Amino acid sequence: MTPPQSDLGDLSLLVRVAQLGSLGRVAGESGLSQPSLSRRMVRLERSLGLTLLERGPRGTVLTPAGRVVVDWAGELLGAGRRFDESVAALRQHRASTLRVAASMTIAEHLAPGWLSKLRDLRPDAVVAMSVHNSAEVADAVEHGRADVGFVESPSVRRSVRRRRLAWDRLAVVVADPHPWARRRAPVTAVELAAEPLLVREPGSGTRETVDEALRACGLELTPLQVLASNAALKSSALVGIGPAVLSSLAVVDELRSGRLVAVRLRDLDLQRPLSVVWRDGVRLPDSADVLVRLAAGRQG
Repeated sequence: MTPPQSDLGDLSLLVRVAQLGSLGRVAGESGLSQPSLSRRMVRLERSLGLTLLERGPRGTVLTPAGRVVVDWAGELLGAGRRFDESVAALRQHRASTLRVAASMTIAEHLAPGWLSKLRDLRPDAVVAMSVHNSAEVADAVEHGRADVGFVESPSVRRSVRRRRLAWDRLAVVVADPHPWARRRAPVTAVELAAEPLLVREPGSGTRETVDEALRACGLELTPLQVLASNAALKSSALVGIGPAVLSSLAVVDELRSGRLVAVRLRDLDLQRPLSVVWRDGVRLPDSADVLVRLAAGRQG
């Protein structure tokens, strides 16, 4: 047998009847007519299969079963209030938390500085940042999982708005044993397409940029390894597996120390925009607006 599903509103009214001892007084304070309140009490009794109230000339009193039900109802209603308060607190926490999604290069090399400045300007701002490739960032923004996103893709989907913040350039890097490390003449687009390369996965801004640059020349890249992180690409290049294509921001130290060498290219544009994206028709939260201005090089 399926147990009865009691209406919390009816149980709350029953508790007040127990407290005041009068259907009329409870009806008055709740904005109900007394006949309407009586019908609701009868409905509750029928749903539980118990007689809860005894009505007499001196008022309404609880039956023994009614006293037990009122005790249980108090616990249930208290749990309901705690649930509502917890949900409200969760909504408030979510409203006060800035959800940022950033593509890998931006998250590793630029976002920490922006967030440090944001903390100086908005010390109460709580930021939750997730790291994805550019396509996943756009998806998180489009579906409301992030308030604002930072991407490195040459293009973005139409469902999100975009503002360009800066420009980044990809580098083709090799370790010293590779023949390109000592080559004086620039590597052509045809040579680059023919060389097996260490590249990021489809959906990343890095991969989209190099794919588009080669397609503009009527070429396609030849992947040697497809890796989902800049660190993995860099490590593979350092041990001499092959040329890697990644942001120049990610190899500053290695180029400076000579552990990697940037290959000169001819007839190939590997520049890409760094952009902020947000849902079309949605106003950015104040802390997000400040973060965007910081990312664009303007103080909040």
